[in-house]
Amino acid sequence: MALISNLILAAAGILPIAVGHPKGSCALNALASPYTLTAYLPGNAKYDGLKAQYGEALNLFQEKVAQYCPLKPQSSCPNGTDTVFAGSLYPLSEVPGGQDLYVSATGSILITVQHSHSIPPGSYWEYQGWSWTALPAKTPHCSTYPRYNPLYNCDPPTGYFTFRAPDAPTGSKGGVMACSNEYNANVTSLYAVTPSFNRTGCVELVGLGTHNYIGVSPPVWSY
Repeated sequence: MALISNLILAAAGILPIAVGHPKGSCALNALASPYTLTAYLPGNAKYDGLKAQYGEALNLFQEKVAQYCPLKPQSSCPNGTDTVFAGSLYPLSEVPGGQDLYVSATGSILITVQHSHSIPPGSYWEYQGWSWTALPAKTPHCSTYPRYNPLYNCDPPTGYFTFRAPDAPTGSKGGVMACSNEYNANVTSLYAVTPSFNRTGCVELVGLGTHNYIGVSPPVWSY
């Protein structure tokens, strides 16, 4: 059924062409509609509901997605403002061939560059290590509702992703963390806990909440 779902989504233009390269079976394809991500940490007024937006890494406290578009005129470029995924964490973009999300060996959550499906040695493809848990309808999101704060999406999440590397040692629970970016201490980025993850001073999240997306599709030419 997962393969059938992928073929339907690809035919509708929802999944990038990248779904064609071998990735094995993945139950996460139950997520049939495009979606955005937020930090999921019930009871935490600062982090719960923060949008996950891409800007050289998957970041928090970032209002809009960073995007690249070479089309001329610029009015030909998609004008979406969100980082959007389909299926099993496939980034939704217009670039020919699509793009892939991956987790680096040290836990950074990244998207491949345009026209490439190459990832560094020791990295994990988007279909490796991630699992998704459905949540009941109308699950509360955001402890203190920041009604006019564009950094948050307080709509109830449909579920959440968490991560455990396929080569994690026995007893390791994995997880998702919010940490200072390794290159810019002023940026808070999302990390997946891998065997080589060594960031400190992080906030442990329950996971990444998923929210149905109904905006411009695809939202960007590329991330």
